Amino acid sequence: MTVINTNIGALHAHQYSKKAELFVNKALERLSSGKRINQASDDAAGLAVASKMTSQMLGMRTAIRNTQDGISLVQTAESSMNEINLMLLRMRELAVQMNNGVYTSRDRDNAQMEVNALLEQIDKIAETAKFNGVNLLDGTYNKEIRAGNTNSEIINVSINNMSTSSMAKIGAFATEKAIDGGADLATNQEVVAAEAGEVSIDTSLFSTAFKDVFKNDGLGEFTLTTTGSTGGDNSLFNIDSKTGTITSKATLDAGAASDTNGNGSTAGNGVYDIQVTYTPRNGATAHVEIIHLTIVAMADKTLASVDLTSEANAMRSIEVFDKALVEMGASQANLGALQNRMQYTINNLTQAAMHTEMALGRIVDADFSTETMMLAKYQILSQAATAMLAQANKSKQSVLALLQ
Repeated sequence: MTVINTNIGALHAHQYSKKAELFVNKALERLSSGKRINQASDDAAGLAVASKMTSQMLGMRTAIRNTQDGISLVQTAESSMNEINLMLLRMRELAVQMNNGVYTSRDRDNAQMEVNALLEQIDKIAETAKFNGVNLLDGTYNKEIRAGNTNSEIINVSINNMSTSSMAKIGAFATEKAIDGGADLATNQEVVAAEAGEVSIDTSLFSTAFKDVFKNDGLGEFTLTTTGSTGGDNSLFNIDSKTGTITSKATLDAGAASDTNGNGSTAGNGVYDIQVTYTPRNGATAHVEIIHLTIVAMADKTLASVDLTSEANAMRSIEVFDKALVEMGASQANLGALQNRMQYTINNLTQAAMHTEMALGRIVDADFSTETMMLAKYQILSQAATAMLAQANKSKQSVLALLQ
């Protein structure tokens, strides 16, 4: 059928020209942006997956920065702890030096002055050590580091109080030497000692009568004996048969109210009745010594209460410093473990973020080789459609011959 009103060929050519132009524009858009998905219509399902993966990747990258900040905080706290540790070592050195009988009271006062200055500096560091304005060593820092994309991925960082009033708290020392308790009677010697893991009594606290016997024969034997009602607490003590030094087998209680370990005195008042018999080797009459040991409660000691002004106090201070150094070592080890943990977390997050980005790229990135091929294809098709549109328009000119 010969018609001129409807040019079927031109319509087909125009349709394919528009379709080719659409694909050309799409290829140009992808090549220009570098992305395969530029709008939801490009790949609705892929866009939804890409959105979730982008959120995950951005969360992990932020978590990496969070964890790096956490490492910086831990390193700041640790550097302050290192200085405190050096001061503890210096004070312990002074305590060991003053636990010696060759120094005068003036020498001990000078050592105590240095200790007081170092204690003050420790408190100053504990009070002022900060990271981004946050206190680190005053015992208030107990925070969570967000170290991942999800709410469950957290690392708790807790830092102990480094002030001198909080470190090395001791309720009873490991060892305590008894001292003269005064008010001695002919039948007993009064001695006093503070609560301790082990209380010792040496023969320097024995009576004058014993010393007279011992002076005549110092090679005899010491034993714990019980005569009548005396020596009722002997079972709680050991004695050196050669030197006569008496030592407790366990921590002794200061009174009935504090008898929590079964080592209370017979009378339940913190006074221990010990009977010692010294038998001279030369056959002289044995001497019986009655020791009344009173155990007194000791207030808790901390690093702030160390005292080097006497030889006995210097010995106690060494124990305080030893405990402080143990606590400091534990705190530093905890921070070191946290730092290592956070570094491993960063390594894991870095790898995870990298692989997530790679997967995201496979979804949204444009394949340039494919897109350039498609661009060339549809450019040719567009040109062919345009050419065919021109031919279709010319094909109807033959109708004019019928009108001549």
